[in-house]
Amino acid sequence: MDTILTIIIIRIGTYLQCYVPFIMILLILSSSCDAPRNNPLDPKNPDNTYYIIQGKIKTLSLPAHPLENVTIFYVQQALQTTSNTAGDFSLETTKAQDGWLRFHKSGYITDSTFIVWGQSRRIEIEKYLNSEPQLDSLQIYSVILNRYPMLQTEQIVVQAKLSDRDNDIDSVKVNIDVVSKEQLLQYNVIDKRYEHTFSVFDLGVTKIEALLGYSFKIMVIDIFKHRFNIGAGIVERIIRDEPLFYSPSGNEITSPTPTLTWERFNPGFDFSYSLQIYSAEITPQLVWEKHKLSDDQSSYTVDLMLPPDEYFWVVWVIDEFGNRARSKPASFKVE
Repeated sequence: MDTILTIIIIRIGTYLQCYVPFIMILLILSSSCDAPRNNPLDPKNPDNTYYIIQGKIKTLSLPAHPLENVTIFYVQQALQTTSNTAGDFSLETTKAQDGWLRFHKSGYITDSTFIVWGQSRRIEIEKYLNSEPQLDSLQIYSVILNRYPMLQTEQIVVQAKLSDRDNDIDSVKVNIDVVSKEQLLQYNVIDKRYEHTFSVFDLGVTKIEALLGYSFKIMVIDIFKHRFNIGAGIVERIIRDEPLFYSPSGNEITSPTPTLTWERFNPGFDFSYSLQIYSAEITPQLVWEKHKLSDDQSSYTVDLMLPPDEYFWVVWVIDEFGNRARSKPASFKVE
C-alpha cells in the first residue's frame, strides 16, 4: 500500500512540474490585458497625443494610377515625407495643429489641402495631382511672299505641338512682349498642333524686322484656369532677297511633266529649296510639291503627270530655322 501511494505522489509531482509554467504564463497574459497604457504613443492610451495624417496620391488623368516620390509637406509643423510606389504616405505628429498640407512633384501642379483636426486623431487624404502640359516642339519663322509688281507680304508663323497627360487644355496663346500682344493659337486637327499666322497689321509693326530677337512665349490655360508658361522662341532671320524663276513662265505650253528651272540662290547661309505647283483658279489649289531640294540644285522635273489645264509654280528658299522667302508666281499651260 505504501508503495502504491508513493508512486501516485511521484506522478502528481511530475504533472505539476510540466504544467505549472504554462498555467503561470496564462495568468500573466490574463492580468496584462488590464494593464495600464502609459505609453503616450500607444493609440489605445486614452491620454495619448499621437496624431496621424495618411493617404494616397494618384494622377488626375484616367485611369488614375499611384504617384510615387511626391513630396508631402505639413507647413505649420515643418514636417515632410514622400509617397511610396503605391502612392501611400503617412505623417505623425504630437500636435493637432490645423494647417496646410502641400503636395509637390516635378511635372505636376503643386496642390494643397487644409487640415482641420477637430476631435480627430487620424485624418485620411486622397489627392489627385494635375500634370503640367509639355511643349514638344516650337517653330517660329518669318515668311516673305514676293508679288507683282514689286510687293512683299510679310508674315510671322507660330506653330507649337503640345502634350498633356490629363487632356485638359482649354486654350493656347502666344505672348509677344515687344508689342504687348497676346494671340490665341488655333488647333490644326490634321497636323495636331496649335498655330497662327501673323501679318504686320496683326503685330502692330511696319516691318517684321522689329521683332527680331524678341521672345514669343507660349502660354497654356487649362479647364481649371491654371496658366502655364511652357516655353518661348524667337525669329532668327528674315529673308528679304527674292528667289527668281526661269521657266516655264509667261503661260508657256509644257509637257505634262515640266522641268522647273530657277536662278541659283546664294544668301550666305544654309538653306534648301521647295517647289509648289497650283491650279490657276480664283481660289488656287495645290496640286504638287517637293521639299528639301539641295541648295546646289537649279532645276527639277515634276514627277507627276499633270492633266491639261493652266497652272502656276513658285520656288521657296527655306533656312535651317524655317524662315522662308517665296518667288513671284510663274504661269504655264499643259495641253
